[in-house]
Amino acid sequence: MRKLLVLVLVVPVIVALLVGLTGCGESAEEIAKKSIKASEKIETLHFTVESVQELPRAPIQDGKVAKKKYTNNSEGDVNQKTGDFKVSTELTEGVPVTALQVDEKIYFQLANVWYEMPESFKLPAPVTQSLSISQYLKYFKTLSKKGDVEIEGEPCFHLQGIPDMKELVKLPGITDLLKNPTTGEQIRTVDELAEAKTSLDFFIQKKDYFIKRSQASIGIRAPDELIKLGYAEPGDRVEVEQQTTLSKFNEKLNLQAPKNAKPWPTPTPQT
Repeated sequence: MRKLLVLVLVVPVIVALLVGLTGCGESAEEIAKKSIKASEKIETLHFTVESVQELPRAPIQDGKVAKKKYTNNSEGDVNQKTGDFKVSTELTEGVPVTALQVDEKIYFQLANVWYEMPESFKLPAPVTQSLSISQYLKYFKTLSKKGDVEIEGEPCFHLQGIPDMKELVKLPGITDLLKNPTTGEQIRTVDELAEAKTSLDFFIQKKDYFIKRSQASIGIRAPDELIKLGYAEPGDRVEVEQQTTLSKFNEKLNLQAPKNAKPWPTPTPQT
C-alpha cells in the first residue's frame, strides 16, 4: 500500500525545495532570484520532512474501518558540494531505514545492520539536481508576498506560489507521476496530472535569504488502484500536505562509510 501511495507524495517532494524567496519592496521574481543566488553559499544543511496524506474514504477490511490518514517523517543531512548525504525514515510503520551515500557509494541500514549496495544500484536523482532552480520560476501562475513569520526563532519572509501544472508536468521527473513507481504501468493521463491543485508556501530567513521552510499542498485525482481497493470513488481527490524545514546551514558534517558493512544479499537463482 505504501508503494502505491508514493505517487501522490512525489510532486510536493520535488517542489518543496525549488526556490527561496524573501525581501521587501521588490517583486516576487526579483526576491526569488536573490534567494537563489544566496543558496549558492550553502554547502551543508540539515532537513526534516513531515508528510500527511489523507485518502478520500476508509473501506471496511476484516470487519474494521481501514486507515485513511498516513503520515511519514524523515530527516537527514546533505553535503551539496560533495553529494554525500544521510537520511532516515520508515519503510513501513515501525520499520526504520537509513540511507547513506559517501564517496559515491551507497549504504543502507536495516535492523541495525549496514549493507553496501552494489555499484549497479542507483538512487533516482531528484529533479532539483537535473534542472536549475531558475528554470522553475516561469512555471508559477502567481507568486505573492504574505505576512512575515518567525520559525524556530528566525524572522522569515513568507511567499506563496501557485504553479501552472499544465506546464510543470512537461518537466523531466514530473512526468514519472503518470506511472506506478513499482510496475512502471501508466495509471493517469497528462490531463489528469495537470488538474492537480497545488499551492506552495516558502519561508525565508531575513538575515541571509536562506530557505528556512517550505510547505506544499496538493490535491490530485485518485488513481484507479485506490478506487478498486475502496479508498476512493470516481472523481475523488487525494490530499497531501508536506512541510520541509532546513537548519544547521554550513555546519561541519562527519559522514563516514560504516565499518564492517555487509554486501547486499542477492537472490539465489532458481534452477
